[in-house]
Amino acid sequence: MNSSQLEFTTILNEAFTRYEKRLIAYMAAHKLEYEVYAEAITPLNYTQDVIYSRLAFAILSANSPFEDSVKALNVVMKLYQREELVKSFDLIYYKQTPAKAQWLNKLARKDLRGLLRGNETWHDYRLRLKKAVKGLGLAKASFAACLLYPLTADVACVDTWIQKVFLGHTGFKTLGIKDYLLVEAKIRTYGACFSISTFLAQWLIWDHARGTSNAHSIFPGSHK
Repeated sequence: MNSSQLEFTTILNEAFTRYEKRLIAYMAAHKLEYEVYAEAITPLNYTQDVIYSRLAFAILSANSPFEDSVKALNVVMKLYQREELVKSFDLIYYKQTPAKAQWLNKLARKDLRGLLRGNETWHDYRLRLKKAVKGLGLAKASFAACLLYPLTADVACVDTWIQKVFLGHTGFKTLGIKDYLLVEAKIRTYGACFSISTFLAQWLIWDHARGTSNAHSIFPGSHK
């Protein structure tokens, strides 16, 4: 590394150190609030509807703004409860790709209880979700696991905002497993510091990066 590269790296490290101080202060101030959020969306019973809603949102939130994904979920769940198929034009207004309708319909025909976590590591569980559910890449398979088990999930959804915090990316990039796990390990250290799940730590970091708080109280039956 030449002197100019070293100087640039030093500046970046110093900038992140300043940012991290603000982040830690935010996490300390809001930890209890987010534990309440996580408790509120933790399923009381893992029924087909409950599992479907979490997996569906993970699919819908891929490459789509959060608020649009929430609106799309409302449409999808109404169709699901009426046992009607999702059509591409049902989702197009919410910045969803047409293929998601097919994936959601295929998911609706599964026995979803087989997609709950068994006697496996969290990493193996999210890889199983990724393989079993069309439309879930590594990040969104992780997100699905987190939505099903928000208080205990030891994985993180390394999305656009999380990449911006830890990698300085201005847009989403598909990470190799090694880089993904490195970022996740960093998030895990924050969770350990505050005695919260890796997902809950990621949730706090995500909201801090976006500059707004979101309770994720979007699932049917999640208002306890």
